[in-house]
Amino acid sequence: MSKICRYKHIDRYAFGKILAVLMALSLLAGCAKGAEATVQDAQAENGEESQVDIAKLRETNEDIFAWINVPNTSIDYPVLQSSDGDDSFYINHNVDKEADPKGAIYTECANLKNMCDFNEVLHGSAPEDGTMFADVEKFLDRKYFEEHPYIYVYMEGNALIYYVFAAYSRSNTRLLQEYDFTCASGCQAFLDEIYNSRSMTKNIRSGWEGAVTPENFIITLTASSSTDPSKQTIVVGCLVGDVMGKIDREIDYSEPE
Repeated sequence: MSKICRYKHIDRYAFGKILAVLMALSLLAGCAKGAEATVQDAQAENGEESQVDIAKLRETNEDIFAWINVPNTSIDYPVLQSSDGDDSFYINHNVDKEADPKGAIYTECANLKNMCDFNEVLHGSAPEDGTMFADVEKFLDRKYFEEHPYIYVYMEGNALIYYVFAAYSRSNTRLLQEYDFTCASGCQAFLDEIYNSRSMTKNIRSGWEGAVTPENFIITLTASSSTDPSKQTIVVGCLVGDVMGKIDREIDYSEPE
């Protein structure tokens, strides 16, 4: 096993844009303004307004551990994980724990809340009113995919930037059950699916074909298809920015028993 902290390199233009955001976030973190100030000023840097205070939000619901924002989309929500270990709870309950068919944006308990897993899988519904993860399906359109390359995740004391490198339609199965992301071989198996999928609507970022490895860190946004319940749309991003340098993990290269 080896301990590394590697981020995928991207083209110079994209990296320059990411670096500008990271510098703004780093300066704010260095001034000890706190996570909420980091979020507000970083989004202001990108022409967005938001009032996000993870610690404050957790006072109303202890299951909130992060905030996801995909610029220029409707995806701008808290991220939750059931403290009771019920992975199905937020399918039909909102952030206030009230019954709601739209549910909330959540991760399963198999994922770490510190975002240090190889694949952080975020689930959300795709209601007709365009809220929650309804915009995930739009990434199947090539133009939309090209125009929305970034995913921001804000946590208490840290901010992460992911670069969207793939989007496609797949069977509506649970990724965390289908693949063993605790070992390198399981991580590679999912990456093989991404690159080898025959989905007619698959989009892969130019220059990223086969580029992500089990040593990287990825995030997957999932939403059931609005037209076919047996399918789900997934958007996959690779970690390219970690403001506080906290994202790390042990990688198991042994063969599963």
